[in-house]
Amino acid sequence: KQALNRGITTVREDAIEMLASYGLAYSLMKFFTGPMSDFKNVGLVFVNSKRDRRKAVLCMVVAGTIAAVLHTLIAYTELGYYIINKLHHVDDSVGNKTRKAFLYLAVFPLLDAMAWTHAGILLKHKFSFMVGCASISDVVAQVVFVAILLHSHLECLEPLLIPILALYMGALVRCTILCLGYYKNIHDIIPDHSGPELGGDATVRKMLSFWWPLAVILATQRISRPVVNLFVSRDLRGGSAATE
Repeated sequence: KQALNRGITTVREDAIEMLASYGLAYSLMKFFTGPMSDFKNVGLVFVNSKRDRRKAVLCMVVAGTIAAVLHTLIAYTELGYYIINKLHHVDDSVGNKTRKAFLYLAVFPLLDAMAWTHAGILLKHKFSFMVGCASISDVVAQVVFVAILLHSHLECLEPLLIPILALYMGALVRCTILCLGYYKNIHDIIPDHSGPELGGDATVRKMLSFWWPLAVILATQRISRPVVNLFVSRDLRGGSAATE
């Protein structure tokens, strides 16, 4: 997070606005992606066959698509104007930058969901070292790409893209390592279908009924930062004080 923030503070004129906008968009985005991370438990418990994996991936594709649609609605519609500008009492400049950042982050939940699903499957088969390497590589990639992008023209054209692109590159590296790890180590050794000794194929309903209580818990925890931001900005009645 510190490296991502560093990618914004190169903009001297409106660094505070950029940090406020990105921070607001990022905390709201984490509320959407938080429940996705608990889907690793579904991969850990239910995925015993290739068919189970396809169902788990389908669930996360649907969840990620819904999150992307919500991101787009908040970025483009009156709903987003109400949530960002009116509810938080921020000025139009911060509100517009926040909704733009939120739009740029629309695909992140889907990428994050794919990574967590395969992390759970790898953990089930005791490849914890690979999951750890993927997470560390994510962090390293973010820091490296911030350093690279700081020397590009994005610093002047669209500074918001520096931390966002670095975030995407880190997630892409993590997802790639986990997916390759699955295909190299697990895909060929698991059956096409789960036999009776494994309880048969898991249904989508079973997966979702197992996942939603965990998702609600994590979403409740992740909503704390957006709520704090909301109370602070409303109490300060917008303007430069709320932005800072």
